[in-house]
Amino acid sequence: MKRFVLNRKTCVVITAVLFCSTAVMAQTGINTRNPQGVLHIDGAKDNPVTGVPTAAQAQNDFIVTNTGFIGVGVINPLVKLDLRSAGRKNAFGLGNTTMTAPDAGMGAMRYHTPDEKIQVSDGVQWDYTYIPPVKAVVVARMGNAFSVARTTNVVLNGWDEIRDMANNFDPVSGVFTAPRAGVYTFLLTYNFWGGQVQAGSRVEALFLSGSSGTGTVLARSYKTFGKAHNGTTGRALNTQAGGSASITLELAEGATVRAALWQNITPSGARGLRVSPDYASPNGGFNNLTIIEH
Repeated sequence: MKRFVLNRKTCVVITAVLFCSTAVMAQTGINTRNPQGVLHIDGAKDNPVTGVPTAAQAQNDFIVTNTGFIGVGVINPLVKLDLRSAGRKNAFGLGNTTMTAPDAGMGAMRYHTPDEKIQVSDGVQWDYTYIPPVKAVVVARMGNAFSVARTTNVVLNGWDEIRDMANNFDPVSGVFTAPRAGVYTFLLTYNFWGGQVQAGSRVEALFLSGSSGTGTVLARSYKTFGKAHNGTTGRALNTQAGGSASITLELAEGATVRAALWQNITPSGARGLRVSPDYASPNGGFNNLTIIEH
C-alpha cells in the first residue's frame, strides 16, 4: 500500500491480488464419507467407510451417478430412475394433473383420479394403460393305461401335459382352475379299445365342477350306439367306441372343472381307453383334452 498527496488530498493505492482456481471433479457424500457417485446420500448413515454398501445398506440411499442416472435404494442404477432396491417398498406414487397431453409431452404418465387408472400421454391425448393377461391354453394327452368303470362318472386324470400357457391345469388330478371370470371352451376326444358294444348303450363325456368328489355336472355330451356288436360276426374285437365333445362354459374366477367319462357299452366291468405312450403308434394320440380361454 502506498500513500501520496495529490492536490492537498491523501490517496491510498492498494495492490490487488487475483487468485485463480481450477475446478476439480469431486464426489459429495451426505451421511457418508464413502460416496459411490457424484451425489450420494446415506439416509440411515449405515454404509461402510470403505468398499461398496450391501444391498440391505443401500435400501435407504439416494445416488446420482456421473452419467446422470438416479438410484433410490440401489447403488448402480441401470436406467435414468431406478427404484429396484432389495427392500419391499419399491412403489412410486403418481398424481393427477390438469395438463393436456400435448403440454405434458409424449411418454408422460399420470394417475387419473376420476377413473382410478394410470394414463400415458402419446403427445396428442391421454391413453389408458392396459396389459392383457396371459390367456389359459391347455393341451393334454392320455398316454398311460386308463379304464372307465361301467355306469360310473370316472374323472380323467394322469394326463401328459403338452402345453399349459398360464399354469392353470393339474395333469395329475385333471383339475383345471379358471384364472379369471370368463368364457372357456373344452374339447375332449376319446376312444376305447375294441370290444363288445351293447345295443342301446352310450358313452357320456362330462365336465364336472369341483376338484374332488362327484361334483356337479356342468355339461355333458352323448355318443349312442343303436346296434349291438356281440361277436357273432367276428367283429367284436374290432369295434371301437369313440367320440368327441366340445363344450363352452362361463366360469367364475377360481372355478374348477374336470373332464370325465361314463359308459355302459360293456355288459359288465370296465373298458380301457385306447392309449400308448408313443403317440406316433397306431394306438396313441386318440384321447386328448384342449382348454381355451376366450
